[in-house]
Amino acid sequence: MAVNPTSTKLAIGCEDGCIRIVSLENDQFLVERKLDPINGRILSIAWGPPTPHQPRKMDPAHAFDSDSDEEDERRWVDTWLVAGCSDSAVRKWDAVSGRILDRMSTDRRRGDRTLVWTVGVLS
Repeated sequence: MAVNPTSTKLAIGCEDGCIRIVSLENDQFLVERKLDPINGRILSIAWGPPTPHQPRKMDPAHAFDSDSDEEDERRWVDTWLVAGCSDSAVRKWDAVSGRILDRMSTDRRRGDRTLVWTVGVLS
């Protein structure tokens, strides 16, 4: 399991090869979505650093609504997460689409799979 940097979501790696995203907002525990599955188990998860929210284009009807502009500027968006897997691989998922973006294989010793028990993300 891993909590995102803004403490609003929890990523849970499951035995069936799926990562489930749970919303923690408003003191609730709601399964929000399931990311693309893999053939194997999810053993470790880490969220990538969030990025600032890109504000919407200025709508002339709301030109004087500075409160919502300030709120948008302070909002952060999760962009990706990475997981260590039981099939000798580390994968990166897009947090918005749920699709796998990248895959990196690890070395195998004598044909045995390498279990990726821990992953970390640097800013």
